[in-house]
Formats: sequence, C-alpha cells, structure tokens
Amino acid sequence: MSYSEDTVDFLHQGDLIGMQNSLAKALKNDNSEMLADLAEYLQMMGFIDESQKIYDQIMSEDPETTDYLINLAEIAEDNGNLDEALNYLYQIPVNDENYIAALVKIADLYQFEGDFETAISKLEEARELSDSPLITFALAESYFEQGDYSAAITEYAKLSERKILHETKISIYQRIGDSYAQLGNFENAISFLEKSLEFDEKPETLYKIALLYGETHNETRAIANFKRLEKMDVEFLNYELAYAQTLEANQEFEAALEMAKKGMKKNPNAVPLLHFASKISFKLKDKAAAERYLMDALNLPELHDETVFLLANLYFNEEDFEAVINLEELLEDEHLLAKWLFAGAHKALENDSEAASLYEELIQTNLSENPEFLEDYIDFLKEIGQISKTEPIIEQYLELVPDDENMRNLLTDLKNNY
Repeated sequence: MSYSEDTVDFLHQGDLIGMQNSLAKALKNDNSEMLADLAEYLQMMGFIDESQKIYDQIMSEDPETTDYLINLAEIAEDNGNLDEALNYLYQIPVNDENYIAALVKIADLYQFEGDFETAISKLEEARELSDSPLITFALAESYFEQGDYSAAITEYAKLSERKILHETKISIYQRIGDSYAQLGNFENAISFLEKSLEFDEKPETLYKIALLYGETHNETRAIANFKRLEKMDVEFLNYELAYAQTLEANQEFEAALEMAKKGMKKNPNAVPLLHFASKISFKLKDKAAAERYLMDALNLPELHDETVFLLANLYFNEEDFEAVINLEELLEDEHLLAKWLFAGAHKALENDSEAASLYEELIQTNLSENPEFLEDYIDFLKEIGQISKTEPIIEQYLELVPDDENMRNLLTDLKNNY
C-alpha cells in the first residue's frame, strides 16, 4: 500500500496526526500520479492547504505540465484569490488539451465577479473549439444569470433535456419555463414547466406552475396544482399564503382562511399570513377575528408599520377614530397611507390643528399625485374655512383628473369670488 493510500485511510479513521505524518512520507516517496490523485481527493474533502502543498511539489518537479493548473485555480478560488486563480488558468496555452476546460473555468470566475460580457465571450470561444453540450449549457446558464432570458432560451433549446438532467441535475425545460416567466409569457412558461415535471417532479416546479396559473387568472388549474402539491412532502415550502390568495381570488373565502390557518400552524409568526387572515375575516364579517389577527401581528417586528396601517384602516372603517389616533405613536418609519388615515381621523374628530399639520406634511410627498388624497385635503380646507388655500390644490387635482366638472366649477367660483 502506498503512503498516499495510507493518508486516505488515516483521514477516514479521523486520525489527523497520522494523516499528516503519512502525507509527509507520501511527498517523499510516492510518484506524481499517486500524489495527484491524493491531492484531488484531499481538495474534495476540504483539506485545501494539504492539497495545495502536493500540487506545488508536483509543479516544481515538472514545471511544464498544465494538468494541475485548473486544480490550483480552484484552490485559489476557494481561498478567495480570484486574481491568482485567473493567473493559473491563463498559463494554459491555446493548443493545450486543457485549454477548453480552462476557458470554461475562466468564464465561471468572471461570471462570479458579475462580468457577464467576458464570461460569455470565453464560453463562445470554448464552443467554437468543442461541440460539448455542457459548454452550450454553461453559455445558456450565463445568459440566464445575466437576465438575458431570450438568449438563454435560444441556447437551452439546443440541448437534450434527458442528457443535461443526467449530467447536471438541472432540467432544461424548467430553465426555459423560468425564462419565459421572467419575460411575462406565462402560457409558454407553464407549458415548459409542465414538461419538466415529466422528467423531474419537484414540488418547487409545481408551486411555480400553480402561481403562473394564478397570474393568468385560471384559478381552477392553480388550485388543482396546489392540491397536488399538498400531497407531497413540502414542509420546507411555504406555499400556504399563495394557495390561500388563489382561493380568495376564486371567491372561496372560508377555504382561504382555513389554508391561512394551516400556514400559521407551521409558522405562527408569519406576519403576511396574519395580515391575510385578518383581511379574509373582515370579508367574512368576523371583525373581532380581523382585529385579533392584526393585534397578534402588532407584537412582531416584521412589517410593523404595515400592521399599524392595516389596524388603523380597520378602525377607520368602523369610524373608531380615537382608536386610529391611538396607533399614531406606534408608527416607526414613514408610511404615507397610515399618516393619511391619522389625518382623516383628526379631521373627523375636529382636531383641526393636528389634521392640518399632517395634511401639510403629506402634500409635500408622493400623495400629491393621488387624486383621492387631493380631494380629501380640499374638503378639509373647505371645512375649516380656508377656501382660498384650496386653489393650487384644485389645480393639481385637475391636472390628474381634467374631466371632473364639479371640481372645475369650484375652481371657477374661487377665481371669481376670492
């Protein structure tokens, strides 16, 4: 038995001291082929320094060889030294048998750095030198990662689903489906994703198909795919909210609420589910439950200000304006719609000073482009007798809603009488 084999045995036994001692003997006694196999194995097992040491010795004994430069580049990459990795790879000449593999690795490194243009040029050069489908696949993946989905589809379409799935565990049909989805072509996306299920039935793919059917307003098929998903082992996949939203779109409110509750059993602190359950409870006229779900969400940090807004909106619709105002101090960041509700609550309670302060603040924000807000502000100014201040607000409103004759008549009256 060689010292290289002894080194592996010590590693399997967990005897790291024995491994190091045997490695030292291997470096002195074993031939380059044995050492190369050992270096590759140690690299695979995560013993990067030991692997580097072996490769350095091999290269010092045979500096002309290029057989291990890609391995050294991978080690440099693992250590975060991308420039060093590229330096190793660029040492491999064009006429070398390792040149194509080096081009693919160079492309991978440039892609990692976000330089897709260089990565793609290297892969195109590699494809000119080789008809390997894996190079075409790498090129398609680079286009996909870059977001050039049309180009990605063109390259993926040249490949065999079965062969690439066997080699890479990645479905070409799924990638094409994902690309079409990104391009907004949901019908083609569904078609290819459904094809991918014939070769590789993944719950994630079923989930995507269900979502896409929802996007095309085909709730019946979306629900059918969600039901199929339910029968699989998908504890890791938080699909319940999307399923519940599809049931809501299909006017199945009770079923939607039950699905939300199922999701909350899995994750009681899922704030989006609590928000959804509150909304559906309100639709089912269970206002106490709607409030309770939001109060539960209020104790959680996620989406805190959105929870404040939703609770304020609930109270506002119930005309409990005092309850709305009591939430004002809970707002942590800028939430314009929540502040608008607070302004409206102060307005309803005739807290004119507080309401005026909020309206004056909000008119300086994006709400100045919201016709409903402008109309509300105009109404408030009229209520407190500051009609002359409404003129510029009315003009803003009419820029957005030029066909509102009532507002145009009001502006005419203002100009004639004030």
